[in-house]
Amino acid sequence: MKLISILKLVAGILISLAVVILFSNRSLERAELSFYDWRLKHSYVSGSLPLPFAIIGSTENFESMVGEPLSRKFYAKTINILGKEGASVIGFDIFFPNMTGSAEDRDFMTALAKNRKVVLPVFSPTKITKREGIYYLVPSIRGSSEAFNRAACSLGHINTLPDEDQVIRKVPAFIKCGDTVYPQISLEIARIYRKQMKGSGFLPYRGRSIFGSHMPVRKDGSIYIRFLPPDEMAKYFISLEEVILGRYREGFFKNKVVIIGQASVGGKNADLVPTPLGTQFGVLLQGGILNNFLSDRYIYRVDGRAVSVSVVLLGALLGLVVFSCGIIANTLLLAGLAVLSFFLSLYAMGHAGLFVDTVPFYLLFFFFYFASLVYSLVNAVKKLFHKETAIRIMQDVEKEITTIINPSELPGITGDFASYGFEGTEMIKQPPEIAMRTLFASLGVEAGAFMLLHVPAKHQVIAQHGRVVSKMDLARVTQKALTENQPLIFNRLPGKNEWGENVKSIMILPLFSQPTFRIVGLFINKYPTPFSRSSSFSREDIPVIHTLSMQSLIAIQNARLNLALKETQMESIFRLSVAIEYRDRETGMHIHRVSEYSGLIARNIGILKNEVDLIKSAMPLHDIGKIAIPDHILLKQGKLTPEERKIVEQHPIIGAKMLAGSDSLLLKVSETIALYHHEKYDGSGYPFHLRGNSIPLYGRIAAIADIFDAMSSKRIYKEAVSLEESFAFLQKETGTIFDPRMTEGFVKQEYEIKKIRETYKDVL
Repeated sequence: MKLISILKLVAGILISLAVVILFSNRSLERAELSFYDWRLKHSYVSGSLPLPFAIIGSTENFESMVGEPLSRKFYAKTINILGKEGASVIGFDIFFPNMTGSAEDRDFMTALAKNRKVVLPVFSPTKITKREGIYYLVPSIRGSSEAFNRAACSLGHINTLPDEDQVIRKVPAFIKCGDTVYPQISLEIARIYRKQMKGSGFLPYRGRSIFGSHMPVRKDGSIYIRFLPPDEMAKYFISLEEVILGRYREGFFKNKVVIIGQASVGGKNADLVPTPLGTQFGVLLQGGILNNFLSDRYIYRVDGRAVSVSVVLLGALLGLVVFSCGIIANTLLLAGLAVLSFFLSLYAMGHAGLFVDTVPFYLLFFFFYFASLVYSLVNAVKKLFHKETAIRIMQDVEKEITTIINPSELPGITGDFASYGFEGTEMIKQPPEIAMRTLFASLGVEAGAFMLLHVPAKHQVIAQHGRVVSKMDLARVTQKALTENQPLIFNRLPGKNEWGENVKSIMILPLFSQPTFRIVGLFINKYPTPFSRSSSFSREDIPVIHTLSMQSLIAIQNARLNLALKETQMESIFRLSVAIEYRDRETGMHIHRVSEYSGLIARNIGILKNEVDLIKSAMPLHDIGKIAIPDHILLKQGKLTPEERKIVEQHPIIGAKMLAGSDSLLLKVSETIALYHHEKYDGSGYPFHLRGNSIPLYGRIAAIADIFDAMSSKRIYKEAVSLEESFAFLQKETGTIFDPRMTEGFVKQEYEIKKIRETYKDVL
């Protein structure tokens, strides 16, 4: 149990580490930011009192309401109005880069100098990447005219830090150009305002401690913006034209911070920025930032290391719990945790401004749910396996036999003909394995063997099944079985025991005894089945096991006898074929080579293994018709006359007639090969002058194998042509004598061809 608990704990930690890796390399960042935006929209909690600031923005209605286009004189007039109304600090989100010396510029300069409470913006046009501590380093700064800047109370930057999706969620607290540090403009406005309110007791910037409270400047020098929703922003907004026309209530600006900018689409100094709450004008963005600094309500993002540690600890705990519960309990648990984390993160964002990365936790819950499904599925399959093993294996055996005997079309034989597996080698070779599997499934046994024991202690494995038996010390089994001629049963064996690895229970059952030998059955690891609910061997099992084992032994022996008979038949065919070839002054090795070549060609064109074996077995009888050709023609040294040639060309028909009428699949294929192996692809062959694919497939295969070996082999009446020349001839005659597809694949198998030639050398 301790080991199982450790494995569950390790599995939980491994799953959580996978999540931490994804989180650490920022693979989850976009998903997290999207969820952050949603929380930001739906978690805003309004303050109890309105904040002391106002946003003034010029709109599209300015010229129609005021009667003149917007110009600097109206900004100068606004500064003077705000000064008279008692505004504390005035900030601009607008640049005034050029000073022309006009009356408007002089009025604006006078307003700046007179009020001494205006903060003007600066901006770095280059992308901000480098950093020195919490200061972002920039190579250059743009702003208003130097004269305007000197007349202003202070300067502050309006740069932002877009995230990877280009949405603005944070700003740099400070940027540094040379030796000059510029605070964020709303931060600077708030600092001046606080100084006015607190007098000489005000603390200036000291590291990250500002206004006597801890402002959340992150290690990378950025500050997350707690945006005001549009309906909240509307409470603080007033249009520039209304200010110019005096349409505001008395005392509206008294002791307030005011930020001025443009809020009209297409305005000369109006800029639009993407934010979590949608696209906003720059002046509204600054108003949102100003709200943070004046209210001391910020967004605090929890450190990533703390999130990673929490994920690992939670993963370890879930590993112990999830892999111990059922799927329904896990579904409720993980769904409940996901819902709880959702509402907690929403509450934390709204009431504490706490930005906790929650996507890693959701991913952790998903991984654990998926793992629990897999774990439950494995357990269910394992239980089902123990309960239904016998039935399942028997069904598999039935399917296997069906596959073996299932009729299939043989493309190399003319006419409608279907092959049945009863005639194939597989049906002869498979019964021992099938018999063992069926027997063990019926008995509820994992592995075992039938063994022939000799006196003294020697053993021979007749048949075996299962991996466990292959690791056992069978010599020990032999010794025990010869010493005691009675059933031996051992149950509930420890993990490590004298019999071998993973052996939990064992039965050694004598099946047949003679003075010099003995046949025993070895049965390993019993488990419950529909036929026996016990997981231990018992004396009651012996009669059933003995009876079924004897039947299995008979099936195995019959299969081996059939295989031996088939091998004898094949040997007879080869020897008959060799006799025919000797009559034609060729050696028996020719038969072996053309058989192997035909198999090689058949495999290259994708013919299944059973059919390849069939072609190889049938190929030796391709020239059986030569047995009817008179010796004076067949053995003639010189060139044949046209009449003699016609007689020789009858041997395919003679051979086919000799093989015709048999129910044997092997002889049917041999008949096809014998009849068509001298046809040529261009129709110039014999006996029927067939062309292309009208020549049966097996005939086209046999033609390449026969001609190639005839060319590349030495005979009494000729020297062998080199392998290179033989290949060249095949390629030259492809499409004329030979099927191009077959030839192309055959000539690429030079290594295999050389191996066949070396294995079956002629001995002349």
